[in-house]
Amino acid sequence: MKNICSFLVVISIGGSLFGQARTAYSELGIGIGTLNQKSEIANTTSAGALLAEVRPNFSAFAERHFNDWFALGIMASYGWTVANDENHNNQTRGLSVKTDMFQVNPFVEVNLIKFGKYHLDRKFTIYLRGGAGFLAYNPTPNAAKTYPDEFDVEPDAYSGVNFFAGTGVKFRVSYDYILTLGVQVHNSGADNLDGIMNKTPGLQGKNDSYGGINISFSKALF
Repeated sequence: MKNICSFLVVISIGGSLFGQARTAYSELGIGIGTLNQKSEIANTTSAGALLAEVRPNFSAFAERHFNDWFALGIMASYGWTVANDENHNNQTRGLSVKTDMFQVNPFVEVNLIKFGKYHLDRKFTIYLRGGAGFLAYNPTPNAAKTYPDEFDVEPDAYSGVNFFAGTGVKFRVSYDYILTLGVQVHNSGADNLDGIMNKTPGLQGKNDSYGGINISFSKALF
């Protein structure tokens, strides 16, 4: 939460410094996307496993574009991930999990092609995005047999800080409406996103990750 407060201060300072720039504008939008986790259970990334375990993610965001290239924003989202041994390397172990996730993620965004208020002839841009934010998650693990001795079972709710990076393409669909297609990968900052913790020496402390694609529709406020 401290990081989020610091980010909001940066936005306020940035807004006062650049908010009157001729090229500045704001953007408000909503999105829907996908989530998959990479963890002790979800330990492969084959197309079959990803498709079997893909789940939805719903989001809303706001951005302040200070010029044609640079923006600061914040996104809130809710979704969930699942993982099952049957889809990965330990098909007979019998572990599975469903993890609900809520996030508030401030971010920095950089356009690689000029895009914005005075570039109506530019129908698209490629962007890079990165940041860190608050993550709350609630894993619900399940064992068809028994949990292996090397695991501590850690269900229920947790919170922490995640770090992420992403990229995508923005398309101008009208004068002030934008369609965005993107992908993001997050480091959860924790090793129990799947509700279990490996106690084996040398295998402890490796953070689980998650991510997916996102499609959003937004309005530019010029």
